[in-house]
Amino acid sequence: MKNISIVKADITSLETDAIVNAANNHLSAGGGVCGAIFSAAGYAELKDACDKIGFCNTGSAVITPGFALKAKYVIHAVGPIWRGGDQDEEKQLYSTYYESLKIAKGNGCKSIAFPLVSAGIYGYPQKAAWETALTACCDFQKNEDSDIKIVFSVIIDELFDMGNDIMKQLGISPCGCKSGDGSTGDTEVTDKLTIGDQVYEAYFFHNANEPFGFLSNWYLSDFTVDGMKFTSMEQFIMYNKCLCFGDSISAKDILSTDDVARQKSIGRNARNYIDSVWAGRRQLIAVRGLYAKFSQNPELKKQLLDTGDAFLVECAVNDKIWACGIDLRDDSRKRADKWSGQNILGFALMEVRESLKAHE
Repeated sequence: MKNISIVKADITSLETDAIVNAANNHLSAGGGVCGAIFSAAGYAELKDACDKIGFCNTGSAVITPGFALKAKYVIHAVGPIWRGGDQDEEKQLYSTYYESLKIAKGNGCKSIAFPLVSAGIYGYPQKAAWETALTACCDFQKNEDSDIKIVFSVIIDELFDMGNDIMKQLGISPCGCKSGDGSTGDTEVTDKLTIGDQVYEAYFFHNANEPFGFLSNWYLSDFTVDGMKFTSMEQFIMYNKCLCFGDSISAKDILSTDDVARQKSIGRNARNYIDSVWAGRRQLIAVRGLYAKFSQNPELKKQLLDTGDAFLVECAVNDKIWACGIDLRDDSRKRADKWSGQNILGFALMEVRESLKAHE
């Protein structure tokens, strides 16, 4: 069994193989998440695909292409309207998740993202919705011997915190599967990495709004170094890159914005830049910033330490320095001899993790 995780993100931005639309019986475009999915996929195309299907029973799901979405598929799942709890709502909601996962597996999906189905305008109590959702997903992984990666996408802090609390109550690791069922309680990491003839546990990550996104340089989290506040590792690294070459104007501009893309753009054009100098200094700078980020944020520190001794690998096809040079969805990322990048960020994170362990 593989991981179940919760992220604070717009579900339409996720790069899972499938995303789930909390649909109505007639599969028509609604508001909220449903409306956002139709808009991001291409309203006319998705509406036409749904119209051809026509209807879906409560507790069931159907699949369409993802069209303009990053996800290949949209699975339209119809959850129950809450009517007090004595109208088989729990059974129907459980079925909604289970059937969605069966469809995803049947279509070759290796990853899927869910919203919290029925917990919006359908009125299902949020705590009960989380409990049913997580139970159904764990049961599917166990009963169907499935390794599909399951992500829950929410944008409200209260829902995010509630979901993680219930995961702990149910004995589910945020980085793995359910324990406490007669096993040792250990959980599997996301994947395996082969180096030579050795196989190691590994966490692969990329965007800040995806699973294990807290490892990304673009993840927003305040920390302080030498009395200066930074809002992300990207800001810290680009600021120090500019200072390294005496470009104080660009360094000041980087501090003036929390837009990580803008920070990267400014840093990429640092004046007087010398590649060989930066190559020798960037990892030292990264380690210093990462130590501040994780040591000053207890929850992030715990998440990093929870990765144990696993390899940490950033996946980005266009980044041959900080990342391994391979897309997160490309299975060749699991073989180090296939990498075209240096994975500097991953190794720096591992170094900081060891330092944090030593200071525990």
